[in-house]
This record gives sequence, C-alpha cells and structure tokens, in this order.
Amino acid sequence: MNGEMDELDEKERQKRKNDQIEYRNRQKTSNLFLFLGTVFEIVISMAFVLLYFIIAVVITSKLPESAQQVTYNILMILAFLGGLVSGFFVYRFLGRLVIKKLKLEDKLREDVLNQFKTHKEFKADYEKKKNR
Repeated sequence: MNGEMDELDEKERQKRKNDQIEYRNRQKTSNLFLFLGTVFEIVISMAFVLLYFIIAVVITSKLPESAQQVTYNILMILAFLGGLVSGFFVYRFLGRLVIKKLKLEDKLREDVLNQFKTHKEFKADYEKKKNR
C-alpha cells in the first residue's frame, strides 16, 4: 500500500511541476506581449499626435492672424488628446488581430486576453462563467 501512495504522490508532484512550468510560460509570454504592445502603443500614439499637430498647424496657418493664437491653442490640446485616443484604439484593434492571427489564446493569461476582447466577446465569456 505504501508503494501505491508513493506512486500517487509522485504523479501529483509531476502534475504540479507541469502546471508551474505552464504557468511560468504563460507569464513570460504575457509579459513579453504586453511589453512589446506597450512600446508599439507609445510609438503609434506619438505618430498620431505628430500627425494631428501638423494638421493643426496647417489649419491655423490658413486663418487670419487675429484668430490664430486661440485656434492654435485649442487645436494643440485636441491634437494631443486625439493622438492618444487614436493610439489606444489602434493598439487594441491590432492587439486583437495579432492574438487571432498568431493563435495566442492558449499562450496568454486570461487577464491579458480580457484587455483585447470586444464587448460582445467579454459579455459572452461572462455569461458562460456565470452559468457554471
């Protein structure tokens, strides 16, 4: 009987070891994905901000001098905020696309996957978990 218990304990230890290895791999993949995604998001947001700044300067240069200062200030604020928001949307869209194309659903943690789900997908998953 003692031999059977040792064999069960060994199987349990091996199962826990494999679970830990899988968890660490998911953790590494998730952290790498988020790091690269964050760097990309910063770059794309700055590109949008620069683009909107250029558009704001062009629009301002077409106005009479009396209205340029106020318009320029307002457009700069809108360009900055618009660039950041545009960067967020593009990051989320491309993140979803990369996850689907590279089939990363089983390689990333659930909380990372939840960041890139659409409202419909998130709601469907919530309903599934609720009905368990």
